[in-house]
Amino acid sequence: MRMALWLAAAGALTLAAPSRAERPDCGSFPDTRSRLTCYENVSRAPPEPATATHPPVAQGKVTKMNARERRHK
Repeated sequence: MRMALWLAAAGALTLAAPSRAERPDCGSFPDTRSRLTCYENVSRAPPEPATATHPPVAQGKVTKMNARERRHK
């Protein structure tokens, strides 16, 4: 029974945790060695995914083709 409570608590914490952690502020470390280690670890981290941005719409008339027009083009 205790194990089930621990598993439930761990599952709740996992679901409540943010999916992405914030990048640490390496300048807040007291000594140079730990700052450099922090910068090195941050630079090894995978790049952040780019936010979904839509390409700008070209100025002028925007034409929308339906499937029939695409086939006969």
